[in-house]
Amino acid sequence: MRPLTHRIRRNIRSISQVLRAGGSGLHAKLCEFVQLSSATAAVEFATVLPVMLVAYIGSVEIGSGVTADHKLANLSLTLANITAEATKAVQDTDVNAIFNAAAAVLAPFDYTQAGMVISSVVFDSNNPPNAYVVWSNAQGPGATALTPSCTANLSTTLVPNNLRIANGSLLLGQAYFPYTPTVGYVVTGTISLSDTNFMVPRYFTSVPRTNSSGTTVSTCTNGQLSALSFPAIG
Repeated sequence: MRPLTHRIRRNIRSISQVLRAGGSGLHAKLCEFVQLSSATAAVEFATVLPVMLVAYIGSVEIGSGVTADHKLANLSLTLANITAEATKAVQDTDVNAIFNAAAAVLAPFDYTQAGMVISSVVFDSNNPPNAYVVWSNAQGPGATALTPSCTANLSTTLVPNNLRIANGSLLLGQAYFPYTPTVGYVVTGTISLSDTNFMVPRYFTSVPRTNSSGTTVSTCTNGQLSALSFPAIG
């Protein structure tokens, strides 16, 4: 009986040793797998990181540019809209106040870099009507006032035919802004943004303008700039 018992114990001890040896091997294999997985993840992350950074920075730069473009559209609309609400002849001080008030819509972008133009455009009775600049003022970099003329018909590119109303007028607001990305990694250089908007005068057929010398103009009469007093509308 003892030899049998002794043999059983010896076999059990041998099996235990084998299991322990196998467990150590399994543990070693698991450690090796973890190390290999970590190395693979590091390589994948290093590969994907540049792409992720480009996508992120690009989205920020493009998003900022789209915001600047929308604000510029609001700027050109504000220029025309404020001028259209004039209830008297616009003076030099009024024009400066309009420029300063309208430029505020560009915040947080640097409004001092914006170019702004306000122009009064009148139409004759032709079909389609001809468009003439009665007065125009500009402020800021890249902005140039239009030349007043009762003989030079504006191009339909600037004033489309569908906006021309016989014997009427429009206020034209133009805005320009050089957008430069903050980072400049994906979108590089400076992008010249511009926008144009029109507005119909609220209280006059055509808004009069009195310059610093006291000369007032509001429309064209027989091919000449004139100061015809229009009755209030409405």
